[in-house]
Amino acid sequence: MTRINISISENILKKVDNYKKYIHISRSGLVVRALENFFVEIENRIREERKNEAVREIIGIREKIGKELAGWDSTAEIRKLRESRWKETTKR
Repeated sequence: MTRINISISENILKKVDNYKKYIHISRSGLVVRALENFFVEIENRIREERKNEAVREIIGIREKIGKELAGWDSTAEIRKLRESRWKETTKR
């Protein structure tokens, strides 16, 4: 394991010492856990941002397609397909 030196305020150090006693862990262990939790939080934010961007892209595509298909009646198209299949079935 790599050793590093960090500088933190006395106030934060007091909190570290209080919490490490409470959960029976070393200072290093507490800092590592805190960093791991922080990384999870950042990864969740990144995923949320990517999801939001994907939603924005989908909305843009939907708007573009909606303009291009203005006036197209999907129900009428489905009825045509059903009728053509029905006619083929009755011919047999």
